[in-house]
Amino acid sequence: MNGQRPGAVPSRVAMNARIIHAAISSGVVIFFAVFLFLHYQSNLQHPTEAGRTLRIVGYLVLAGGVLASGMLRGRIAPRRRGADLVEWWSQNLPRAVVVWAAAEGGGLAAMVLGWLISDTTLLALGAALPLALLFTSRPSRLSSET
Repeated sequence: MNGQRPGAVPSRVAMNARIIHAAISSGVVIFFAVFLFLHYQSNLQHPTEAGRTLRIVGYLVLAGGVLASGMLRGRIAPRRRGADLVEWWSQNLPRAVVVWAAAEGGGLAAMVLGWLISDTTLLALGAALPLALLFTSRPSRLSSET
């Protein structure tokens, strides 16, 4: 016995990680497009005090997502030279999904708040920062050997 699970093909395990990552990345882009469309289709008006408070909350949530994603990313052990890719992904895929979800969650919350207060800067940052974080923690980078 070689220790691999029956039917576990390295390309399939890596493909599952790529599919999940692509779905999360696509979700950020789709939500940005939807909220940008809704921004130009609706005329939401908020008092300046409520808008200011929501803007601060939006930036704090976005920063929280960035910090959480970075801290959780550090908990994923790099793959050692010669280590089995199937075994590494089976141990680290749940952690990777949590890292990706933390990046996406902060961005989506910031996009919603940016749309609510008609702040296109917060809306754009809510899409740009998670996409940057998702790019830096893509599956090929996470599973690269050290």
